[in-house]
Parts: sequence; structure tokens; C-alpha cells
Amino acid sequence: MRRGFTLIELLVVVGILGVIVAIAIPLFARYVNKAYRGTVMADVRNAVASVEAFIGDFKNVPNTLSCPTSGYGPATCDLTDGTNTLSGAIAVSRNTRLNIEKFSCGSAESYRIHGVHALLPGWGYCFNACTGTYTFTDGSGCP
Repeated sequence: MRRGFTLIELLVVVGILGVIVAIAIPLFARYVNKAYRGTVMADVRNAVASVEAFIGDFKNVPNTLSCPTSGYGPATCDLTDGTNTLSGAIAVSRNTRLNIEKFSCGSAESYRIHGVHALLPGWGYCFNACTGTYTFTDGSGCP
């Protein structure tokens, strides 16, 4: 009596592995997408806390600032209003870009922060300090 696998048994195992891989790859991609979105959301919320601390310290909204996308690791950005500067105030995760825009909200100055991830085209996260709301965007900027 010989021991070994028949061709049918081998084809069944290959078929089962193919089904498992076909299920696992889209799930993995979805979880990676969610992780990138979570990174952007956390960076925007941390930037809001930093800007609010800046406003509390210096009683002024920082000027328009763009934090560059860092492809090699976390980066830090400075906040300044032209007179006062907070060095390294905002930490930005890898592949995440933040734009801070100063604008008028009625008679007072306010700001918007928009975050995007380099690997998520067409998706962004925005905070509008005038309304105090967070919104999802198409990646082009705050509404």
C-alpha cells in the first residue's frame, strides 16, 4: 500500500486555500483603509487641541499653515501667528498632511483644519472651529 495524496485531494486543498485567500485579501485591504482613516482623524483631533492651546496661550489664531506629508516617519509642525511661535506643536503621522486655514467667523477669527492621507485619495477629515464640527470630505478641502 502506497502513502501519499491523490490528485483530487490536492486539488481540493488548493481550492480551499484559494477561497480563503479570496476572502482574506479584501478584508485586509478594508482594515488597512480603516487604519489610515483613524490615523488622519487622530492627527486632526490632536491638531485641534494644539491650536486651542495656542489660542489659549497667545489669544490669537495661528496663521495659515500646511504641514507637509512625511513619507519616512512622523513629522512635527510649528504654529505661529507672526509674532509668537510654538515649535513642534503638532505631530503628524507618516503619509498624513494637515492644512490649517484661518478665516473669519462672523466678527471673530476662526480656523479650519483639513487632514488627508497620501494613500487614501478622495478622502479627508475636517474640523471647522466656527461650527465646532468634524466632517468627512472628498479630500479637496473643508466645506
